[in-house]
Amino acid sequence: MTIFDPPSYVLDIEEAARTGRWTIHYLSPTSTSTRPWFQRIALTGPDAPHLYLSSGIHGDEISGPMALLEMLRQPDFFTKFNVTIFPLLNPDGLIKDIRENATGIDLNRDYRNSKSQEILSHIEALKTLEKFDAAMMLHEDFEGIGAYLYELNDDASLGQKIITAMGQHVPIDQRPEIEEVPAKGGVISRKDLLAIHGKIEDRPDWPEAIYLSIHHTQVSYTTETPKPFPLEHRIQAQISAVRTLMQALSKTSSS
Repeated sequence: MTIFDPPSYVLDIEEAARTGRWTIHYLSPTSTSTRPWFQRIALTGPDAPHLYLSSGIHGDEISGPMALLEMLRQPDFFTKFNVTIFPLLNPDGLIKDIRENATGIDLNRDYRNSKSQEILSHIEALKTLEKFDAAMMLHEDFEGIGAYLYELNDDASLGQKIITAMGQHVPIDQRPEIEEVPAKGGVISRKDLLAIHGKIEDRPDWPEAIYLSIHHTQVSYTTETPKPFPLEHRIQAQISAVRTLMQALSKTSSS
């Protein structure tokens, strides 16, 4: 098992951010670690697409934080984008390798009637931000057999391209049903989620993706890499997912 140490991770990602001239902000700290988040204006100018990325909301899912660190270390990765990154939402869970925070709250069900300080602080930060052209939340499935994703968009044309890119590094989950929802080639669509669960805004326990889709963006993806596979493969699958989304945003903005 790979040991994830949030304080060491913070040192590494802040160093990468300073090198890349990112603006560093902070959410409320936890007993384990500070929680930096990052913004940078595109080097091509402020009219570039605005991308939102997050990870580390579940403490037993480390490929997302590690992938974001690797992306920040690549100086040209985000050159043509305005980017907002929240890489470390649940350091108390990450240091213990548990899904929940230190008080047993699943932070990714806490965006409606929020109780945790972690998510209350995150929402306060989000309220200072404008709309995003797209959002991607990087997750893992601890017993996954392959990669899959949630696509909370009415236009479900890009999800298959993203999952195909992830499939270059890990298998794709080809089951016809994932997490009790119909899936097609590893993609769980908004249409199928609505058919099973009803209107997403009526859920009592909003995840981050629903909060963002209601308040900040019309284009939202949640990736899931299979935790039983090697960490480096999962990291590269996450990076490929982000890169594919960025390529699509670039085409849209230039058309």
